[in-house]
Amino acid sequence: MAVTAAKSVMAFRVLTMAVDLCRLTTRTMNVNAGHERTSKARIIHQIQLIRGITNADVNEWVMTLTY
Repeated sequence: MAVTAAKSVMAFRVLTMAVDLCRLTTRTMNVNAGHERTSKARIIHQIQLIRGITNADVNEWVMTLTY
């Protein structure tokens, strides 16, 4: 049960960050362009980290099934 809840929270965080990233990429360039680039890089990095954690969980689960 706790694992399912943790994965739901993780999925929600990824969705939230993806929406933020979409907003940053579709927004017109303005005075804060440097800040937007920094925010975009931070969001992409967080998504990559979460994706890596998720992939590690799936790989671990597959390994338990095969042995």
